Amino acid sequence: MSRKQFPFLAAVAALAALVVATPPARATVMVELALEDMVRDADAIVRGVVERSAVRMDLSSGELAPWTITRIRPSAWLKTTSRAPVAPVVEVEELGGVWNGGGRWIDGTPRYRINEEVVVILKRDDAGHLRTLGFVQGKFVVRRGVPGMPTTVARDLSSVSFARWADGQMTVGHVEGERAMEFEAFAGLVRRMAAFAGVAP
Repeated sequence: MSRKQFPFLAAVAALAALVVATPPARATVMVELALEDMVRDADAIVRGVVERSAVRMDLSSGELAPWTITRIRPSAWLKTTSRAPVAPVVEVEELGGVWNGGGRWIDGTPRYRINEEVVVILKRDDAGHLRTLGFVQGKFVVRRGVPGMPTTVARDLSSVSFARWADGQMTVGHVEGERAMEFEAFAGLVRRMAAFAGVAP
């Protein structure tokens, strides 16, 4: 079965082509997505622990292509829809992978590590596979606080740069660091956004 990428992948490729002549920036260039828009467009938002992540070779468009398949064991669902109902495990599929010291990888694709606790914003593609919405923008790592300190979530955006427009001009900027957010505040915000969009968690 052929796989179709998210529509914004074409926009990402176009933006990358625009900046290819600039001095070496290794990050993928993409449009920054507002959290509110991501919550609205998501088919599921899940907190859970990564149990497994492995590469599988699939025949796509007449050639073998690597896909990284990640299995997450949910502990909480912040949003669910008919396209991604509550389930005991969630499989996230991303184009690209590394195996035997080689492979093909797209900068900006989230990497999932075994036993990592995450909150992921997921969208089902046209082929029916769950993908991380907005590449690394849709993956938050959960950091459990020591006694007396709150649990937080934060994203790693070091592999991407964002294209922004102001006064008719496009600029490309790198995110130096994103402040961590207390998990309970983040979860409450996501649930309110989902409810406002008319989707109950």
